[in-house]
Amino acid sequence: MSRLYDTIEPDVISEALIHKCVLEQGPDGEAGRIAKEEGIDFKEVTQLRLDFQNILRIENLWQFTSLRKLQLDNNIIEDVTGLDSLVHLEWLDLSFNNIEIIGGLDELVNLRDLSLAHNRITQLENLDTLVNLQVLSLANNLLEDVDCVRYLRQFKRLQTLCIKGNPVVSSDNFHSFTISFIPSLVYLDFRMIMEEEREEAVHTFRDELREIELTERELKRNEESRRLAEEKAQLYKSAYVDGLEDTTLYLKMFEEDSDSEQIKHLPELPEMLQQYETDFVACCNHLVKVGLEEREKRLIEVEDFRTTHKRASEANQQASVERVKAFEQLKAQLVPGGRGKSALKELETAIESLDHDLMRLEMQLVEQLDDLIKDFELKYSNDIVGPFKEQVQSHMTQLRDLENNHHEKVTEIGTTMLEKFVKNQLDEEPHEDLRVLFMDKDTLVSALNNAHDTHMLIIDGREDAIAQQMSRDMTSLTQDIQDGEIKRNRQKVVEIERYIDSQREEIEALEMSTPTNPS
Repeated sequence: MSRLYDTIEPDVISEALIHKCVLEQGPDGEAGRIAKEEGIDFKEVTQLRLDFQNILRIENLWQFTSLRKLQLDNNIIEDVTGLDSLVHLEWLDLSFNNIEIIGGLDELVNLRDLSLAHNRITQLENLDTLVNLQVLSLANNLLEDVDCVRYLRQFKRLQTLCIKGNPVVSSDNFHSFTISFIPSLVYLDFRMIMEEEREEAVHTFRDELREIELTERELKRNEESRRLAEEKAQLYKSAYVDGLEDTTLYLKMFEEDSDSEQIKHLPELPEMLQQYETDFVACCNHLVKVGLEEREKRLIEVEDFRTTHKRASEANQQASVERVKAFEQLKAQLVPGGRGKSALKELETAIESLDHDLMRLEMQLVEQLDDLIKDFELKYSNDIVGPFKEQVQSHMTQLRDLENNHHEKVTEIGTTMLEKFVKNQLDEEPHEDLRVLFMDKDTLVSALNNAHDTHMLIIDGREDAIAQQMSRDMTSLTQDIQDGEIKRNRQKVVEIERYIDSQREEIEALEMSTPTNPS
């Protein structure tokens, strides 16, 4: 089922072992000779065998970022680690090892074929991210519970499963249970599943299948709801109106207001709070609507800029291409006609002229795009972001006005009731919480002011957060645009220099091969 420690000392995947295996498994012939002389770039290796190496711990594979197929079978591996960087891996063999707990495979989302046969695994777990799994071998492990089959039902692309040699296969109707619960299976334990036996299995376990299908549909609905909620939250965040939708900001004010529980027992306050909430939420929702509309304007403005930028770059590139074509045509005329010094001299002059023209075209584009970027930044700041900032300030002022009006009314009700309480003129005994506030006027006013200050801090904090996020995003956007232009310019200059250098080298080669006295 698994391998015992040999008399050979347990090993790790050392640099020396990697080099040895890569070279042994590398290409034959001339390619193999070059690889041995100059070395192999591990990033280009797509297949690697490390079987029968007495490996105890997986290490040093982070460089193999293009690896598609990896054999680690017939070792003494106990814990699966060190594979996180192999994100392109499609085929992995970990059979004939000493693995007890499955782990370390979360990042291998492209894995299609996995073998964990002949290990010591007692439970299936930590495979959830392997959504592309098609072939799975679990033969000769220690799986005892049919829950392992229920776990495998989530892999919708699983077509081939080998699970023989586990205690669980002796369970009643295990074969039928497996093919009914994993409908995608085509082969089970190296035998093709016939349609009639699948239908019979589904009929046998129809009640349990019906129950699990209902559960799956409910989970799917919940997952869809969660996904939509996350998308909505991200949408609102990108519109700078997160935390403003519906009653979110209103409830937050009172959640962080420790005095509200006592104050709420003031007479007339429930009706006042209801109206306050209605007006407050209406203002917030209107700002949310404005924010979403302004977000669309920002996206359109950025897209228009990128389109204009692309067109200018393409037009300039076309002009450069036409100029290079003209040079290539001239060269085609001069070189075949002879390698006289006069022809070469004309080519040298043409190259210098080409260099000058290409650099001039690039400088024209740099100036054109620089003007375009400045115009965009100015328009984006003044015509797009600026008006929305004013909208935010206006709505936040309305919220503060609502809070101020509410505070004034509550203060009036509270002080009036306190005066009646002191004069023993109340029709009913006040709530116990109010008695604490009615110790004296300072206590009441302090509680009311603390509540009001908390509410104002929440409103001010949300306004500040919006302004700061808008500023950060504006800075990030303009910086990305500027960095992109710098990168484009550098790449273009390097491209021109390389092309011109190649042409000069070609002329030099022609000069060296030209006779001193050409006929």
